[in-house]
Amino acid sequence: MILTDVFTRALKKNIYKLRPDGSNENAFPSGHTSITFASGAVVYEEYKDTSPLLAYSGYGFATLTGGLRLANNKHWISDVLAGAGLGILVTKLVYHFDYLFKWNPFIYSKDMSLIPRYSEGNVGVYFSKKF
Repeated sequence: MILTDVFTRALKKNIYKLRPDGSNENAFPSGHTSITFASGAVVYEEYKDTSPLLAYSGYGFATLTGGLRLANNKHWISDVLAGAGLGILVTKLVYHFDYLFKWNPFIYSKDMSLIPRYSEGNVGVYFSKKF
């Protein structure tokens, strides 16, 4: 969700496009749609093997959100489609590279640990080894 939001906000900031209702807020891509489609993609990835109905339900709610953004005259169809594509794409990429995030060189070692630390702008790592 964080990555989807970062990419959506970056595009909104750099692409100036008025909304159909004439408001000054940047419309492209639809933030609501990108987040709901990212959520729908997560639900799909988590439940595709165990419950297909539940897996696709997230996309149903996301489609409803996009449709309501159009019906309320807040976005053009291009905004909604770009938001949907962005949300799905970012989620698929995160799941594709998931093995990198789960990599742990100490997984088989019960006597070593490595803990990241961030405090007041300082970054560090704690390492401990039992002897």
